[in-house]
Amino acid sequence: MKAMPSLARRLGSGALAAGLALGVWTAATAEASLPQAAADARHTATQVCGACHGADGNSPNSAVPSLAGQNAEYLYDQLLQFAAQGHRRANGVMGAMAVNLSHEQMRALADYFSYQTLKPVPLSGRSAAAKGEAIYQDGIARRGVPACASCHGNRGEGLAPSFPRLAGQHAPYVEAELKQFRDGRRASDPHAFMRAISSRLSNAEIEQVADFVARLR
Repeated sequence: MKAMPSLARRLGSGALAAGLALGVWTAATAEASLPQAAADARHTATQVCGACHGADGNSPNSAVPSLAGQNAEYLYDQLLQFAAQGHRRANGVMGAMAVNLSHEQMRALADYFSYQTLKPVPLSGRSAAAKGEAIYQDGIARRGVPACASCHGNRGEGLAPSFPRLAGQHAPYVEAELKQFRDGRRASDPHAFMRAISSRLSNAEIEQVADFVARLR
């Protein structure tokens, strides 16, 4: 480990330039691989969705979810629910946005954001991640809380279309959504799974799980 700083100094600016070039190449490659419909959705994603979620799906607001790298089927399903204006996913702002989109536009936007690269979010100084990991990976058997990983994946990658990717998501957003499930203010979970599970978690446990998933990569 002690050799690393000297190695970095020897590599110098050449390594930095190479790293930057690789980053540009990777972004260009991802952009080139976009399906045409998704590429055509770029303008809407940038001009409409970008105000809250970021033009590339990386939300600058910790209360608003990042969409980059999220599963396309899950995003499409959520847009359908917002457009339906039903109790399952009631949200005034998103409802007003989604109701004006055709199903084809919804699919294109979902594809566009699924192709974007999720950037690591700033992490808080909270040290709840270790306790959150235990709940995420093992659940709380005595209270009938299953492991989050059973539906959202060991690394938070999600199981589409019902269970979203959680890895790298803003902790305050995840915490708020879990509390909404618990309080019955969000009902977009199939068979009320999340409402039942979150009802068995304390505020501290919800915070711990949210802190852990924000650190997953």
